[in-house]
Amino acid sequence: MAALASPTGSRQSPGGGADGGWRAYAKLDVPQFAWEFLRRNPVYRREFAGRDARDPATVDLRWGLRFPVDPEQGAGEADVFWRPEVAPGIVVPLTRHSVDRGLIVLQLPPGRVRSSEEGLHIRLAAGLQVLLRGLEDSSGPMAVLLAYDADFGLRVRAAEALHRAARGRPPPKSRLTMAQRLRLARCLEALDGRLRGDSYRSIASALFGEHVIAEEAWRTASLRATTIRLARAGKALMEGGYLKLLRGGL
Repeated sequence: MAALASPTGSRQSPGGGADGGWRAYAKLDVPQFAWEFLRRNPVYRREFAGRDARDPATVDLRWGLRFPVDPEQGAGEADVFWRPEVAPGIVVPLTRHSVDRGLIVLQLPPGRVRSSEEGLHIRLAAGLQVLLRGLEDSSGPMAVLLAYDADFGLRVRAAEALHRAARGRPPPKSRLTMAQRLRLARCLEALDGRLRGDSYRSIASALFGEHVIAEEAWRTASLRATTIRLARAGKALMEGGYLKLLRGGL
């Protein structure tokens, strides 16, 4: 695999944890994990660098993004908006709604805002997004639009997350277990190593510690097989697997 400069610019995690390194990645939410894998994709990086200067807001549908995002920006700083069709458990579509007097109308929480021909896009905390279809502002009462399809359960969970956010309550517990978060974090570290051209042994040392590897003969070490699997899984996530991760919701 050809070496590629690390998208993070250093060994420090874009998550900015106190300990740095791969463990800080475990703090990311599902949409942030998806972006971290996508921004390492060399094809996406080339497309972003060569996008049409006359229409810089366009992005190929296959990436799942609504707007192009600079791959040099990590999850902590990038304004990433996903398309509703690829992230039904993350994007909540809303429309204007008239209600009877006396009803308590919840206000949308503040967030990062982008406009498009579909309406207003708002990215809230914990990766949740809102799409105000055909609207230019977020004033007035809203109705949630939930398509009754195979993803209905995901849509309901995302709507519940929005309801909690509007009431100032913490987001629902992530569907990712800590073990899954740690595995994804290790996949990112292993992927970065392979993109830099590091050996599997070097990657294993960064992931598990040199003292652990030294206890086994490397060629037959169980950690060698584990490291190879992590690197391959990271590559698969980078090459499109992140969309499956994203589709599962928050």
